[in-house]
Amino acid sequence: MDKHKVFISYYHQDDQNYKDHLERMNYYGELFVNMSVRDGDIDDRGMTSEQIRVKIRDEYIKDSTVLVLLCGKNTKGRKHIDWELHAAMYNTEKNPKMGILIINLPGSGNVLRRASQREGEIITSNSNWYNFKTREENHSKYPDMPERIIDNFLKDGVDLTVVEWSKIENNNEVLKELIHFAFDRRKNQEYDTSKLLRSGNSPLR
Repeated sequence: MDKHKVFISYYHQDDQNYKDHLERMNYYGELFVNMSVRDGDIDDRGMTSEQIRVKIRDEYIKDSTVLVLLCGKNTKGRKHIDWELHAAMYNTEKNPKMGILIINLPGSGNVLRRASQREGEIITSNSNWYNFKTREENHSKYPDMPERIIDNFLKDGVDLTVVEWSKIENNNEVLKELIHFAFDRRKNQEYDTSKLLRSGNSPLR
């Protein structure tokens, strides 16, 4: 299985230890090519939404093919995470849209995993795509999920895997396979990108 170029999107203040853990798992670069940036690398002063999106996709995320979202209790309220998700869902002249893998962190209120049958075989026998028809149902099951992800849970033709941290934290092969599945389906995703970029952060919980 080829290694893929991965950008890790996360809230630095709350969840740095989880990102560090992933990097330790990938210490010798066996699982993925790490394309992540450091906290504070993205400066959006004086930029339009379109300029922000292109800058993030073509300069910071660059030629990454998979975005791994570490989803904690404050993730959904951070503007940079929204921008990174938005940029990952677009084709630009330089870089195509990315596959997305969501990892629910301890402390998150999100209660369900989502996976295809093929992925479910490496996570648990009970995994399945959950396709709730209303925003209210999705908010009930995924109260800490970024709204841009909820938009895409509701859109036909978009498949996003959600897995608990406990399923991957000490299992390199499961993480590597889930990254590969996200990579493999990326070109077929018709993401909903209609929501405007967040203009600010929500208060911390």
